[in-house]
Order: sequence, then structure tokens, then C-alpha cells
Amino acid sequence: MHSHAIHRFQRVRVHACYAIVLAWLCAFVCVAQVRAETPCGALAKVSDATCPRPLNLESARGLALGTGARASSLSTSALAYNPAGLVVGRLYHVEGLVDYMADMKTVALGGAIVDSSTSRLAAGISFRGFLSGQGGFGGIDGRVGLGFPLSEAISLGLSGRYINAKRDGEGVDVLPESVRAVKGFTMDAALRVVPIPTLMLYGAGYNLIGLDSVYAPLTFGGGAALALGDIAVVGTDVLVDMSSYDSAAVTLGGGVEVFAAQVVPIRAGYSYDIKREQHTLTLGLGYTDRSVGLDLSLRQDLGGQGDTRIMGAFRFFVH
Repeated sequence: MHSHAIHRFQRVRVHACYAIVLAWLCAFVCVAQVRAETPCGALAKVSDATCPRPLNLESARGLALGTGARASSLSTSALAYNPAGLVVGRLYHVEGLVDYMADMKTVALGGAIVDSSTSRLAAGISFRGFLSGQGGFGGIDGRVGLGFPLSEAISLGLSGRYINAKRDGEGVDVLPESVRAVKGFTMDAALRVVPIPTLMLYGAGYNLIGLDSVYAPLTFGGGAALALGDIAVVGTDVLVDMSSYDSAAVTLGGGVEVFAAQVVPIRAGYSYDIKREQHTLTLGLGYTDRSVGLDLSLRQDLGGQGDTRIMGAFRFFVH
């Protein structure tokens, strides 16, 4: 009886792996051409410079590294940016976060669980709720991610996301729906390649099912990260927003993470949004050992809209 149950579980796991590969391929072939019907560039009330940022899931580590976190993502950062990275390591993490988004007049509270130790099929789940002030966001955002290694050097990832969030308040209701609300199911897909142990590459598509909102734009990304032993990680990413404007919009940048005494990660990053002409600086500090992790991160726009975002996260490891 016990042997029959094991074989049944193994069959389910194999079928789930096949499903991930099939869904990953279908995601690009079938829905990658979906565009928002009302991008910022076509709206009289919204200019390119003031087009809202995407309402993306972030991790404290990723926020601190600007656009340089995706290729080296693992654990809860992989769930946010690169589901193919869920397979990295043998870990079971539980994390809680607080995310203050001054530009959106919103505080998000949430948590995530990531398991890459139970089986080859790594999985993660996250949920956050938005608490808003006048003109801010209210709503929910949930995500489930799966990652599967095709070999030691190549892995695939897929995540499904449901979001229902809306801005309310004086002056907001006159804006078009696409720049004040987002609702529905969408998905991300990613490929991770490690040609040599110190070099990590990735390619990904985000929000592949169109939601007709600038808060969940169809975006493609690619980048690389280099691990310098146990001392530091350096990464760079390029993101191409295909649906928020009349033409493709590019954001690029990078980040560096240095490990002091192997338990204190010090992070800094930079990004430049070409369409908005917006430079952004990011900083972060953390502590991590074999039992717990604590991260605090800051993102600050330089000039332009001058937006600020602060995130704190506490993580513990289930052994």
C-alpha cells in the first residue's frame, strides 16, 4: 500500500513537471502578443513621464539591487522575479514583509512560503494586501510559482498571479480605468541557464496574459549575474515594457551585493527608465544566518517624481 502511494505521488509529480513545460511554452506562443488597449501614450490625461509604475511583487533583496536581482534570484526573490530560480538550493523559507510605497500612497502587508527541498519540483506562494490613504491603492495580490530543473544548468519556471486592486479618492475617478485599477489572472514564465558555476543567465516574460492595465504591463526581461565566490554577487537586467506606451519602453541597470562576515549582505543598485527619463538609486542592508534573515531596503528616485519606497522583511528557515 505504501509503495503504491509512492508510485502514485511520483506519477503526479512527473505530470506536474510536464504541465509546467507545456504551460511555459504556451505562455509565449499564445498570449505574448496581448497589449493593453489604452497605454499611457494614448491618454490625454497621462504623459509618459507620469505614467504609473507597474504594481509588481518585489522582495526586499530585489528592491535593494535595482534592476540587477533577477538572474541571481532564489527563494522569495525568485518567486517575485524569476520562478526558474525557485529550484536553487535546498531550502524551506517563510517570510513576512512590510512595503511602504509613497508614490502610490499605499502600504502593503504580506508573506511568502518557498519550498525547494521536498522534491525536484520547487514551489512557492505569496499573498499581500494593500492598505491605502486618500488616492492610494486597496486590494489583494496573490501568486503561486513552480520551478523545475531540466538539468543542473537549465531550469524553467512558471507563476500564476491574481490581482484585484484599485485607486480611490478625489481626482482619481476621472482617470481612465487602465491607470487606476487592475484586476484578473495573469502569468509569468522564465528560463534560467548556468553555463559555468559563477555565471547565471535568465530570460523571462511577465504578465503574459493582458489585463489592460499599466499596473500589469506585458514585459520581457533578460540579464546576467556573476558570483564572486562567497564575497559578492554582481548583476544586471534589461526590462522591456511592451504595453504601457505606444512603443516599447526600456529600463536597464544593475546591482551589487557584498557579504560582510558572510552574514551581513550590503546591497546597492541603480536603474534608468528611458521613457520616463527617471534615474533611481537603491540601497539595502540585511542579516542572515542558518535560522533567520532580516532585510531592509530603500528605493529613491533621483529628480523627476522623487518617489520613495521602503521595504522590510523577516524570514526564517524551516529545517
